[in-house]
Amino acid sequence: MGDGTTAVVLAAGLSRRMGRPKALVSVGGKRFLERVLASLRSARVDQIVVVLGHQADAIRSSVPLDGVTVVVNAEYARGMASSLRAGLAAARPTSRRAMVVLADQPFVAAETFHRLSERARRGDGRIFIPTYRGVLGNPVVFDLELAPELARVDGDVGCRALFPHHATEIREVPVDDPAVLVDVDTESELRAVEDGLARSVPLERVLLELAAPRLALHAAPGERPVPRSLRRPPDVPALAERLRAERVPFALATVVRAVRPTSGRPGYRAIVRLDGTHVGWVGGACTEHLLVTEARAAMAEGSPRLLRVTPDPDRTSTEEGVVNRAMTCQSGGTVEIFIEPNLPKPTLLIAGDSPVATSLAALGPLLGFRVVLVAPGVEPTELPEVDVFVPELEGLAPHLTADCYAVVASMGKYDEAALGRIARRPVAFIGLVASRKRASSVFAAVREDGVTEAQLATVRNPVGVDISASTPEEIALSVMAEITRVRRTAPAVPAEAPSPVPAAMAIDPVCHMEVETSSPLRRAHEGTTYYFCSDACRRRFARTPAKFLVRTA
Repeated sequence: MGDGTTAVVLAAGLSRRMGRPKALVSVGGKRFLERVLASLRSARVDQIVVVLGHQADAIRSSVPLDGVTVVVNAEYARGMASSLRAGLAAARPTSRRAMVVLADQPFVAAETFHRLSERARRGDGRIFIPTYRGVLGNPVVFDLELAPELARVDGDVGCRALFPHHATEIREVPVDDPAVLVDVDTESELRAVEDGLARSVPLERVLLELAAPRLALHAAPGERPVPRSLRRPPDVPALAERLRAERVPFALATVVRAVRPTSGRPGYRAIVRLDGTHVGWVGGACTEHLLVTEARAAMAEGSPRLLRVTPDPDRTSTEEGVVNRAMTCQSGGTVEIFIEPNLPKPTLLIAGDSPVATSLAALGPLLGFRVVLVAPGVEPTELPEVDVFVPELEGLAPHLTADCYAVVASMGKYDEAALGRIARRPVAFIGLVASRKRASSVFAAVREDGVTEAQLATVRNPVGVDISASTPEEIALSVMAEITRVRRTAPAVPAEAPSPVPAAMAIDPVCHMEVETSSPLRRAHEGTTYYFCSDACRRRFARTPAKFLVRTA
């Protein structure tokens, strides 16, 4: 039984770095494309589309393509975007999602493809990305409703062009498969795989060696995903910049003060994501646990805070904006960490090219909004302050999210068409710039198109704070004043965290930290097994277990 997913396998490129078509490269007795197709067939996706281009005839004659939809992209030299469009155009009408698979990633397991498809079927996101040890990989699954956005993308860019505009709809899917990080691009990488297999080295270990540079970039000092000789400190500023560009929520933590003995030092930094995964280093295991807790709280509230971890928090004065927590590690010391949530800007969506609409577009960036303008016929160069231009009303849907503040200000051009699309979606704010008489006519029209009374009740008309506005600029100011009031007084709705792989957890009876039950630091006492964050806690428990069991009872 299918799951509504079309897998689009991109095998059209020039393979400049390899020097020959990667789809035809053999390793372990199988060609790359054969391996990819075998895994996809085992994963039972609804449809497999293979996009060919460079040396398409040679690939057709060498690789069995039974049961596969083959598309030949004559414009393959223009880059990945052209091949992706060609593949998506061949998706069956019954498909709901696309899975973009790279032909130079021949070792991705069928279970990984299946896990991504199953996660996407839950419908609580629109883009699904596999992660291995917190690092983003491929393939990517996304709703086919987003496909029209890719029609405007060109060059060697794939579906990741969607990420910046749909940050709140991205879900990370942790997988136990390092192959999602490994694309075999060069002859030297191919030799590394062949040599490893020839020496009977387990495939997972070979893939980990190839993925080492990417893992090292993201790894914290306490992790050991790669040999020590390959480790280097993560580039936290670079990662923060990338996450901002992709509109992915995170918290940036910086040590601002440290009192010895503590492993943290001023200037140490880390990044914490919504799901608690983190990169960088601010201190030991006890500090790390508290940092994750407070960073997630800061993101949920949207406000920064100073975390002070000290042996005697009860004796420390309470100050506004400061959170005092106990240092439970044996090393003691005090560390103060400034935690700054970095959340994607809310969207100001404007439908129309009227003077009011262009004035709104000018005010949006000043008030911290990402501006999206749908105005057919308007040249992007005319409004440089606009972040995203949507050329047609049909392209509105991807931007109508929970953090979207929408204003229809086309002054009669396409009020009904725009409002009919927006009112059906649960956005944060909908305003219609129109007289009461004109609004009544617009409401009547959209009712005929199926918009319900409950949906129309969310539309504000007249829209804007009463400031006796007269000019288009003043009307735009009044509208932004009302949007600001709604934004600042509405209950905070935190972005949804990606679902991590569930792990069995226990509480360290000494320091009360959460500890995975897979930890080797454990001790049995009177028929019960207790788990510990460190050897120090385990030894303290071993000396006087009754002391800690009484305290935690």
